[in-house]
Amino acid sequence: MRLGQKSLEKNSPNKPNVMKASALLCPACCVEYVEVEFDLEVDGFILHNVNALRCPACEEELFTPQQYETIRKRTKDSTEH
Repeated sequence: MRLGQKSLEKNSPNKPNVMKASALLCPACCVEYVEVEFDLEVDGFILHNVNALRCPACEEELFTPQQYETIRKRTKDSTEH
């Protein structure tokens, strides 16, 4: 068995309740973030249906670079109109 093979088997998508290697964990809680959608106020403007990642334990939210860019563009569009 090759060195990396064991870890690939361990993270197999066919095994239930096994965390994937790419899972993003909250540094405070060591719990996997889940994607959520909510309304966000930015500079006095309400952005509806914003996507983010949230820790289900401590409810800390963070944005992926793509989510942040979407928020930035939507905020810019709101201020230009």
